[in-house]
Amino acid sequence: MNQIILASHGGLAEGALDTVRMVVGEVSNAHAVTLERDDREPITAKVKRLIATFDQGDTVYVLTDMLGSSVNNAMVEYAATRSGLTVIAGMNMPLVLALVLSSKPLSAGELRATLADARSAIVDCTSPGDACEPVPTTTPAAPVPTTGKRSQIALVRLDYRLLHGQVVFSWVGKTGANRIIVVDGASAHDEVKKRALKLAKPANVRLNVFDVECALSKMKKLEMLGEKVMFIFGNTHELLEFSERHAFPEVNYGATANKDGAVQYGGKDGSVFLNASEQADTKELLGLGTKIFVQQTPTYKRVELESL
Repeated sequence: MNQIILASHGGLAEGALDTVRMVVGEVSNAHAVTLERDDREPITAKVKRLIATFDQGDTVYVLTDMLGSSVNNAMVEYAATRSGLTVIAGMNMPLVLALVLSSKPLSAGELRATLADARSAIVDCTSPGDACEPVPTTTPAAPVPTTGKRSQIALVRLDYRLLHGQVVFSWVGKTGANRIIVVDGASAHDEVKKRALKLAKPANVRLNVFDVECALSKMKKLEMLGEKVMFIFGNTHELLEFSERHAFPEVNYGATANKDGAVQYGGKDGSVFLNASEQADTKELLGLGTKIFVQQTPTYKRVELESL
């Protein structure tokens, strides 16, 4: 198992760990260790105690706040005395999540690629065209197949936030999707929103942003591309409008905005809140034979929504 230790001065490590839990849910292999101003105990002592709780065969990655810091220097010295421990100077959320979600230890080449991907995620989003072109490190998007193999719909998700961390880091990895289709009229007709979605997508995944009519017109072509496709709808109204002409077997309700008069579904930790209009749309979807389940990320419990 991979064990990820976030080590920093002050609250950076704790804050990063809290963000990880918000994005992917509770994880058992991510930990935070901090060095406070008035600490008398060296940070290496804290890390040693934590590592003593791991299984002997675990691979340990320590991500420190920055190169040259006292935390990083202490970890480098400690790593020289212990095998199976990798120290990485600097942390950002793409790097932390990539390591936390990795199912096995990374080879030297895979780790270099992961670090390069993390660096390329630092972008001036107001002027993305001015950013340095990142060195390609992930598998490039494959050409459109010509074999006639039919596409597979890997996931259909309702999420008012559209393309964000939980989708990019959790569901894309879980489903193996290599194309994401966002069906959201507001985004399809707004170049700023569309540009933001393109910045958020994984490097090796294709993205389309359509309104309902355009998405429906592409379905026949899409079915012949031989891809794993994830659909994301921004609201229940457009999801129902699409489903009335092209029904999905099941839909994941991931997140809807909390509003006055809305009722929470999926348990107290869920992020699905439906007002009267959204409840009506959902009842119609159920009436079409669509199975609906509430699940924020793959680590959360799946809750079937059979009636309202």
